[in-house]
Amino acid sequence: MGFLSPALLALGAAIAVPLILHLFQRHQGPRVVFPALRYLRRAEKEHARRIRLRQLLLMLLRVAALALLALAAARPFLRAAGSAHQPTAVVLVLDNSMSTSVVTGDQRLLDELKARALQTVAASESEDIFWLIRAGSPWEPAWSGDAEMTAQRIRQTEPTSAAADLVAAVERARTVLETGAGQRATEIHLLSDLQATGLATVADTATRPPLVVWVPGRRPPRNLAIGAIDVGGGVAPIAGQRSTVAALVAGDSSADSVNVRMALEGRVIAAATAPVGSSTVLPFPARPTGFVSGWVEKDVDELRPDDRRYFATRVAPPPTVGTGGPLGLVDDALAVLELAGRIRRAPLREAEVAILPAARGAENAPAGQNLIVVPPDSLLDLAGTNRRLAAAGIRWAFETISGSGVSRFDVSREANGPLRTLEQVRLSTVFRLLPQSATSDTVLLRLADGTAWALRGPRPGGGQYVVLSSPLSETASTLPTTAALLPLLDRMLSAWVANRPSVTEALPGQQIALPARATVVETPDGTPQPASGTFDIGADAGVYRILAGDSVLALVAVNPPAAESNLERADERRLRNVFGGTPLVTADSPEAWGRRIYQQRVGREMWRWLALLALAVLVIESLVAATGAVTQPTRRRAAPAERSASERRETLPAGG
Repeated sequence: MGFLSPALLALGAAIAVPLILHLFQRHQGPRVVFPALRYLRRAEKEHARRIRLRQLLLMLLRVAALALLALAAARPFLRAAGSAHQPTAVVLVLDNSMSTSVVTGDQRLLDELKARALQTVAASESEDIFWLIRAGSPWEPAWSGDAEMTAQRIRQTEPTSAAADLVAAVERARTVLETGAGQRATEIHLLSDLQATGLATVADTATRPPLVVWVPGRRPPRNLAIGAIDVGGGVAPIAGQRSTVAALVAGDSSADSVNVRMALEGRVIAAATAPVGSSTVLPFPARPTGFVSGWVEKDVDELRPDDRRYFATRVAPPPTVGTGGPLGLVDDALAVLELAGRIRRAPLREAEVAILPAARGAENAPAGQNLIVVPPDSLLDLAGTNRRLAAAGIRWAFETISGSGVSRFDVSREANGPLRTLEQVRLSTVFRLLPQSATSDTVLLRLADGTAWALRGPRPGGGQYVVLSSPLSETASTLPTTAALLPLLDRMLSAWVANRPSVTEALPGQQIALPARATVVETPDGTPQPASGTFDIGADAGVYRILAGDSVLALVAVNPPAAESNLERADERRLRNVFGGTPLVTADSPEAWGRRIYQQRVGREMWRWLALLALAVLVIESLVAATGAVTQPTRRRAAPAERSASERRETLPAGG
């Protein structure tokens, strides 16, 4: 039931008048002196009881009449599913993120959400208008249309590999209604699995249209997922050499382990049993130079899209390395890496990567060459080093740090990586790196106090530079005499500065920058799409190939956000905290959904029936009151005669 004029319900306060009159009314019975009147007293008590019952009935009739008149004035109407409603502008926020593809019972959760959206459209009137916002496809527009077109788009909705920001989607729906609803009533229907990660922010508390929220009935199942993949510990595989792939199995820790498999170019080549909550290492076989893509998967469960995670890498030839001067034990480490096939030595000007102590030769380095600048051992050479950096277009300078002490590396982010051994390194000589102009260079490695130890930036003529803040000598640190030197050099030469085509990992719906020569992007299903400059990743997970003609320039591995694998749902309390300023109602069954939507109902009005009922009650009240008025005076006129006769009998003398 609803009311067209709910403020007039305040008229119901008038029912207090008959209540007050009834409570303050007093009945004074006749005072009888003589004991012989006890029979008359009994009759009077019975008469008073009838009077009280009649007065109570009159009070109830008057209260009922006033209450019915107040209800009639408020113009109530029946609100029921399928009844007519005011013209309404509805935004359907349909969650089609990856988590809604979970199978519960015998259907996907998304199919249940689509059924509720179609129920909304089926209950519409001809003057209603709709917008459809797919929360799992935030790059799509808000689709507008009539009921038939909206129903067609609902049926065509499929889950994506992306995440949904439900708060942002509802805010977007509110903006749509502000500009497009006109004079219609407004509602937002949120159809989602209510994944907690999609409600990470709090909505604006401003007044907004009513929000009708579907609450899924079944609890989400336990879920396991391939959470992350690390190829070669962050170092690209070298041609002809083996490497590794580490895969993390994330999810419900109550499960002990799960079977995982790794495939390269569509062929399974390795398998293992992985403990839940930790990484398992799978062998990556020796491969020739070229791009390689693959995936790691586990046994399927109710949420299948996160059971497989894609990766892409480039197997590269060993980088050629030259040095600009003697480096002591670093030269020995380079010889070991060359013997292992990780690098090749070359003359300084012909090398892909040049290691330059005190920046010697940096100003004359050929365009496109990658530079690793090592600070000098002697403070006397510090000024000359800074001049050579400036001449080479490197926007950094070394400055001495006052005081003394031992510094350590921050390896918190490398807890399971190849640079874990840096934890044992002690640095006695550290320079401060000062920017000489605005720069957006990347910090590659930090010290425990947060200062940069290695940073990377682009050279003006092409190529990259890496600047270190400590000399690689025995007097400056313990690094040359520890096992950390080899993995650190390997990462510097093959990951930090190697000239490799970009290999990118992206999220569904993300826009990526393309190499300058790129002309085509091939989607995971093999469809070529012309592209230049930038490219908008689609909704599907998989490996995208960036091409220039028939040449592969880069691979992009696209995977769902890891947070989408967490199926924990927000409860109603969380919903009300997030949408605190919103009139919010929830429904957990199709019947309840039908009653909650289209709140501005204009069903059959009931005021006429209530007015007639109030009139009937007043007629009954008049009849009851009239009956009392007829009988009561007669009885009161008889009482004096009876008392007089009684009094005469009582006052007669004995024997008279």
